[in-house]
Amino acid sequence: MRIDINPFFSRPSETIGENDKFIQLFSPDVLDIFDGKKPLWDIVNIIRSSPGGGKTTLLKLFTPDILLRIKNKHKDEQHLLDIYKRLKFLGVYDDRDNPLLISTHIPFTNEYSTLEYLDIGDANKEHLFFSLLNTRIILAVLYSFCRIKDIDFPEGLNKLIVNQNPAMTGFNPLRNIINGKDIYDWCCENEEKICSDIDNVTLANTHEVDKILELYSLHLFDTKNLIYDGFPVKERILIMLDDVHNLSHKQRNSLMKNIIDRRPLVNVWIAERLQALTMEEIISEGNITNRDLVFVNLEQFWSRGNKFQKFVNSVAEKRLSIIAEGESTNFASYLSEIIGKDFNETAVASTQIIKDKLYKNFNIEKYAAWLNTREEFIGNEIETLVEWRRLEILIDRDHGNSQQLLQFEEFLDENSLIKQDGSDIENAARLFLHEEYKIPYYYGIDKISRLASSNIEQFLNISGKLFEAITLNQLKKISQNNSNSVNISPKKQDQLIKKLTNEKWKELDIRVPKSTQVKIFLDNIGSFCREQTYTRNAWNSPGINGIAITMQDRDILKNKAIIDSNHHLNRVANIIALCIAYNLLDFRLNYKVQGKEVMILYLNRIYCSKYGLPLNNGKFKVKRLSDLNLFLDKKQKNLFSNT
Repeated sequence: MRIDINPFFSRPSETIGENDKFIQLFSPDVLDIFDGKKPLWDIVNIIRSSPGGGKTTLLKLFTPDILLRIKNKHKDEQHLLDIYKRLKFLGVYDDRDNPLLISTHIPFTNEYSTLEYLDIGDANKEHLFFSLLNTRIILAVLYSFCRIKDIDFPEGLNKLIVNQNPAMTGFNPLRNIINGKDIYDWCCENEEKICSDIDNVTLANTHEVDKILELYSLHLFDTKNLIYDGFPVKERILIMLDDVHNLSHKQRNSLMKNIIDRRPLVNVWIAERLQALTMEEIISEGNITNRDLVFVNLEQFWSRGNKFQKFVNSVAEKRLSIIAEGESTNFASYLSEIIGKDFNETAVASTQIIKDKLYKNFNIEKYAAWLNTREEFIGNEIETLVEWRRLEILIDRDHGNSQQLLQFEEFLDENSLIKQDGSDIENAARLFLHEEYKIPYYYGIDKISRLASSNIEQFLNISGKLFEAITLNQLKKISQNNSNSVNISPKKQDQLIKKLTNEKWKELDIRVPKSTQVKIFLDNIGSFCREQTYTRNAWNSPGINGIAITMQDRDILKNKAIIDSNHHLNRVANIIALCIAYNLLDFRLNYKVQGKEVMILYLNRIYCSKYGLPLNNGKFKVKRLSDLNLFLDKKQKNLFSNT
């Protein structure tokens, strides 16, 4: 294994011009988001996530250079073959392996948003924005057309004819230009004029650019209009608008309205961060329906079932393959799940403490059969400790129930223990041991993938930190010329996770707006969950890591509080929306519990380690809006009681 490269700190979307590296790092599992249940073509796909969700990486896969690379090499490389098969299933290749897609990737840089700072009036700003965007889209499509058709650019465009349907496209400056090369020449000249006008901030003595406030470029390339070398063009046109969050609020609204109100005649994908949405849009996520639109929230998609763990395992394997040099590419194999012998003494002493408490504080005769199962248990020191801690939880729980119900003390057999025990009790026991005796808890590939909260960049950051420890072990192994394992222990994993969590918490001050209020709110949620988790009988085992509000209360936030700055809940509505936008809270809508439907707000899993919380989904507490409002002020100990 090469130790001079950390493969987890390389981003596929950043490898511009390095197509081979991009494809090598790309995991075809990301294509699961196009599961066939939602339309992919002939509709507007709006792809959203918090920062680092993988939007740009997904879009780059569909660009011409990558599609052609896959076409030409997929028979020689298994990894390319896997991607090819997935893309062919989606209709991207024909039976002769030719791409059926002419796609173009348009990233919105700050060049567009700076138009808003020109002192030229709102109308001129909007004219320049649409004129520049139309020109850039047309040029990009023409370039991609030449790449897919394997013809010289731009000379090969002479064989392209664009016959516009006036009834569909309306008036535009290219209405009377039908030759592809002429359209290209016009766009080059128009782009020069636009850039010159932008540089001339007063717009005095400027060129006359088109004044059309719509994306006519999206209708221009309807494949029904296109003829190449005498034959109709069979390929789909796909325009991918990326980083829409970089636009100003006005520009984004105009762009989205233009696209949504006038359904484009070409395929359009829009990628943006959740933070670009208005607070009302964020809280409304999940309830938006439109037959002409498909909304894909990447974190929400990956949070279902074990999809994300499968995905990140694939990502990790592909990254390790770059530097493996004959060693394992299974990242999990480097993350030891065997707690070392250095904890044996602690485990033995802790087991004895638990046994002493049980024999001293409870009716030994009643629980004799239960105690006997642990006395006869055969396992290592850590396993034995876990078994006794599980028993302590179950006896605490049974004893509390008996007192509450005023039941007579009766002997309990082993079967009654089996019925009450389960994986949730074991998880709670391990979590409690982590809190009480510092036994490692946050380790192993399953927990690492959960800590990422369905965000691929968060997974890569965590894995990158762990990989640094792996390479350090590798260096020690080389320098000392020994055969020691390079794996990192559960103790080291747990320590690194805690350290990274603290770093991420501090980063909120510079990464998130209103960070002081956001941190107070999250801190109160974390503290509340912690208080509810560490009860003697672990009544909600293995613990909770989220809160919830009723859907009726959510409607109050969405329909009243967030749009009225004077509403007494306006502040909490905005903070919740901010937390969702920056992937600090993960939400679920319409979850049914006790005859009610609720909106769940789970803590980002990386912060669960800050408060010693479990990483599972499913356990939460329903709170009132008035409670959440108090969560914004300071630590609210009075809220830690059951409600």
